[in-house]
Amino acid sequence: MKTATIMPLAALAVLAATYGAAPAMAADNVVKIGIAVALTGQLAPYEETEGARCMADKLNKAAGPNDPKVIVETADNRSDSQLSVSLAQKFLDDGDQIVAGVPYPDALIPIATMAQGYGATVYSAPNTQVEMQEIGVDNFFAGAVPDPINAAATAAEAYKEGARKAVLLTSEDVGSWSAKLPEWFGEAFTGWGGKVVGKFNYNFGITDWSPQIASIKALPEKPDVIHVSGILPDIGILIRQLRANGYDGWIVGSDGFDDPSLEPTVGNPAYLDKVIFATHGLVGMGGPIDEFLAQCKTEGFKVNGIFDALGADMVMVAAAAAKKAGTTDAVKLREAMRAEGGYPGLTAPTISFFEHKSYPVKTVPVIGFENGKRVLLTDAMPTKIPYLK
Repeated sequence: MKTATIMPLAALAVLAATYGAAPAMAADNVVKIGIAVALTGQLAPYEETEGARCMADKLNKAAGPNDPKVIVETADNRSDSQLSVSLAQKFLDDGDQIVAGVPYPDALIPIATMAQGYGATVYSAPNTQVEMQEIGVDNFFAGAVPDPINAAATAAEAYKEGARKAVLLTSEDVGSWSAKLPEWFGEAFTGWGGKVVGKFNYNFGITDWSPQIASIKALPEKPDVIHVSGILPDIGILIRQLRANGYDGWIVGSDGFDDPSLEPTVGNPAYLDKVIFATHGLVGMGGPIDEFLAQCKTEGFKVNGIFDALGADMVMVAAAAAKKAGTTDAVKLREAMRAEGGYPGLTAPTISFFEHKSYPVKTVPVIGFENGKRVLLTDAMPTKIPYLK
């Protein structure tokens, strides 16, 4: 098993000193981050705010007299994009320099447009969708790499493991993450020498996959890998029903699989054999992110998993950038967030937006299972990346 290189948790306590002496700052030296977050609804397992709040608490306690403080404000968007926009407007009116909402374009595009009038930044820690790079706004940051990179990482691993014929399961429910990511997997998989033999649609909230499974069984060429970019419990039910119907090939997914409820939803540990997914960092394997999450839990924060670590990255970058800039002015803060060299992170040793402006340069961990336990298969920057130029 390959070991990922991630910033040790002990280094968090000295983050404020990383860039040397800070310029003198005003008494109101505060970075306010307002997140309209899915505290309830189907997206609740994928929210980042508890990790962001925990990291802000740690950095604020360790900060020197001239170091910026970070306040993370939250409001429940109930997994609703339009409510996200309304709540983000309130955060902007309250002077927050950084805001976010549901991590999908139908919320983030209007929020980014609104934020431009305030000079504010939209930083969506879990966002991976290419639409946010395509619209050309200058005030957007995604905390994760875009979906085509995710797709390329799992395509390479599936092909290496011997898969040659793929079925893609797509959904239009949340934009390119569920609709295009499987297709980009297929494109990268074909680039390695594989073949896409079928594509079928589904809707979120599905509990009976029998129509899709029947369509897969009817294919003249039988697949040995099925790709789906979806959420729990849908994908856990899919795995269970595929195995119960005799499918013993690979099941490949994206960061939607990286929820602690995956294993209990699937139930039988043997069903996780030949399940792999790409994600943003290592959780459940005893590494630095697990240490951070454990400490947060002891301090009363209701952290859940990898998305909390992405929230922690956001706070670390914002705090370090404010210190480097010597100001919490929204525009200058954003400029500093894109400084060459980046800043220390939790999901990666360095989080840098210098190269791409709106998303970081990071490796992509691909996770598999052995005896029902998560294991790291690869942690690298993939090749044969589709779509992105």
